[in-house]
Amino acid sequence: MGLGHDPNKCKKLIEDNIDIEYYRAIFDPVRSELLVFLSIYGEMTIGQIAEHFPQNRSVISRHLDYMNRFDIVQRRKEGREIYYKANQHGVVDRFEKTASNMKALLNLQP
Repeated sequence: MGLGHDPNKCKKLIEDNIDIEYYRAIFDPVRSELLVFLSIYGEMTIGQIAEHFPQNRSVISRHLDYMNRFDIVQRRKEGREIYYKANQHGVVDRFEKTASNMKALLNLQP
């Protein structure tokens, strides 16, 4: 089955095989900076993280919650503090799966 020249068919195949919303979540400028920051510095509280960003704590918290929904970061609660860390293995696995899916899609001949 080839993609042919049907843009709707191509778009549907990509949407079915690539999690576009995940990549929108990860490539937002603030969220990508948060991911890099947590990858470098490890697990931290929201307050500790917010000290290093120009956005206020509530904005950082919303970004981290959103990232947690996509399993880009992992969250744990200890007492009253919430700690976040980058889910490095999960992110790498998702990129590898996406690359594999894209290779399969691109190998389809018209």
